[in-house]
Amino acid sequence: MKSITANKTQKEKGGRLAELDALRGVAVLTVMLYHYTYAYDFHFKLFSDHKFYLNHGNLAVHLFFIISGFVIFMTLERSKHKFDFIVSRFSRLYPAYWTALFLTAAIITVLPVPTLGHYTPKEILYNLTMFQGFTKVRLIDQVYWTLKMELTFYIIMYGLYLARLLRKIEVICIAWLALSLASALFSIHFKKYIDVLFILEYAPLFIAGINFYRIKTNGPGILNNLIIAISFVVECRWLLTHPDENYGSIVILAGIYVLFYLFIYGKLSWLNNRVLLFLGTISYSLYLLHNVIGYAIIYRLRQFSDLQVFYVTVPLIFSVLLATFLTYVIEKPALKYIREAYKKWKSKKVVYETESLVNEPLSNV
Repeated sequence: MKSITANKTQKEKGGRLAELDALRGVAVLTVMLYHYTYAYDFHFKLFSDHKFYLNHGNLAVHLFFIISGFVIFMTLERSKHKFDFIVSRFSRLYPAYWTALFLTAAIITVLPVPTLGHYTPKEILYNLTMFQGFTKVRLIDQVYWTLKMELTFYIIMYGLYLARLLRKIEVICIAWLALSLASALFSIHFKKYIDVLFILEYAPLFIAGINFYRIKTNGPGILNNLIIAISFVVECRWLLTHPDENYGSIVILAGIYVLFYLFIYGKLSWLNNRVLLFLGTISYSLYLLHNVIGYAIIYRLRQFSDLQVFYVTVPLIFSVLLATFLTYVIEKPALKYIREAYKKWKSKKVVYETESLVNEPLSNV
């Protein structure tokens, strides 16, 4: 069957799907507006009937997780060597993350905010690993909670890759969804640990991304569509376990799934505007930087004016500028340097192994 990727409306730029970057742009902008409106006023108990609040903007993280499921499975399928995936993820994540962490810690130290900042050397050291979410150490920025989910997903998928089980991914997804649903419905033994080990609350989203990728590359399949439908139902059940989520959240989640269907069938070209594509390009750095730094700015601006459009727009612009700097000065150059160094290492390794084989006695060949 002809692959959906043959659709010419979906342009790739530098190996990136344009529509996917646009979706990242939508997601990061939504998360920012959620934090600068609803989350900030919730944190400091400043709610007002006359303000705009993007109450369910936090659900944009669900879109990020679906994108991650899509991209990670694609990356693993294209990985020819066992270190390809590790280098790919390290070069993509860590240089920008380390820089964002130090920028956040520095700015919140200079511009302190009640309840934020005052980080200890231990907290900074643990956060440098990106595995602080698995400990009781405080996050430098609360948005880093998603990194724990992402890293767990990477480890699970890399394990499947090493075990050569990716070809059986549909069967694995069904079993994974069954475990997720069981945990959402029942109080199973060792639930707390199983939920963390298999990221059961958010697994349906990653699973949806994987199966969206399978449809996009292999064409429509009944099983993949069924898995996506089940993942939606299971994630809805998880959403309703939270008192602050309601049926409106389910409608938004349904909209996210519809958006992704439009993407894989090449119907999202209308999202390909310069603003969203640019925000998608800087989305990782912007996500890492915007929250605590934004709060530090908003805290001071509101001492002068409580005009929401003012104190939301200023940190938004500042965060975009800072993220642009981080993306093009740190993230992209570091990624290029690390990956080129890795390619050179692999080339030398192949040459060395070839020469060793040629020089071996025939009796040992």
